[in-house]
Amino acid sequence: MALPAVTLIVTQRDRFSLTQPSLASILAGYAAYPFHLIYVDGNSPPAVAQYLQAQAARYPFLTLMRRERYLRSNQARNLALAFIPASPAGEAVTPAANYVVFLDNDVVVHPGWLGTLVASAEANQAAIAAPLILQGQPTAPNLEIHVAGIATKFHPRPRGKRWFEQKQLFCGAKLQAVEPAALQPAVVDAVEFHSLLIRRDYLNRVNLDDQFDSLASHTDLCFQVAALGGKILIEPRSHVTFLNPKHIPLFERSDLAFYRFKWNEAYTAKTFAHSIKKWKLAADDPSLWSIWKWVIENRQIPARLSTSEGGWGRRSLQFAQQRRCPGWLRMAIEDSILRLNFPKAGISASLVIDQPVAAIGSTQF
Repeated sequence: MALPAVTLIVTQRDRFSLTQPSLASILAGYAAYPFHLIYVDGNSPPAVAQYLQAQAARYPFLTLMRRERYLRSNQARNLALAFIPASPAGEAVTPAANYVVFLDNDVVVHPGWLGTLVASAEANQAAIAAPLILQGQPTAPNLEIHVAGIATKFHPRPRGKRWFEQKQLFCGAKLQAVEPAALQPAVVDAVEFHSLLIRRDYLNRVNLDDQFDSLASHTDLCFQVAALGGKILIEPRSHVTFLNPKHIPLFERSDLAFYRFKWNEAYTAKTFAHSIKKWKLAADDPSLWSIWKWVIENRQIPARLSTSEGGWGRRSLQFAQQRRCPGWLRMAIEDSILRLNFPKAGISASLVIDQPVAAIGSTQF
């Protein structure tokens, strides 16, 4: 029996500097499970762009799309949808037999991840299936779980509005410390776009809302699929590692503008306003500030790493995290600290994939 046709779509999450290790891990799995790969490049710096062009020239199953501007995640995904072939061989197949897998450009996939994920989706008739998302050094024995699916609760509020609450399952737990019986294929309320497989027939019936970026795109997609009656599955036997900037704090100077574009304060406000309207949330939903606070802390990672504990820069960042700090001032403080303190050589980090790799602080293409 022929394998179900799979198209991978890779989009850029918030840094360019992890392009090579991520893509290399994906390409290494082609022999185990053939796929068509569409890579969407939104204005990456010259060294990254040249590397991607070389890979596209080398591998006939890789389609490279380049735009000379930064792209929001769903904008990039929508650009790729028109280029999905009927099958890797160009043969007509039923839509239900097709799968699309969305990947961010800062994940490293583990051997066998794709075949395991597809087999589980087939066996469980899942509309969406996601692997276990780990974080840390991809080959380290003490990898943490980033997310094993998401549980969502709604709390009714006056005038037909609601609060919503989400919990990342097993987040921060050491993989080795979790009982195997606790990590079995299971139906969940949502999964994240770090790595996400969706059946083509469901993808054809949903809208990847361009307004949503890395912050809320997975939630919006899962709400739509659930409304269609689709099953959302976590498959813990399939593994990918998210190179979380908290664990792999690699930042080149060419990453900064894109990173701040993706987590921009004004765009975050616009995203929350859109979420409130589309999902019928109450404007006083306490989960919104909780998520916004995470955005601020995440956006400040390169600025925080450029300052010293107790110094004026670090104290300024702590002030900017407070709710009473206006968004424009928050961004201005962060921009000023980066302009004055970000190292000329960038911020390096060690990354170990299969075998030891020297600390990386400039793009090695």
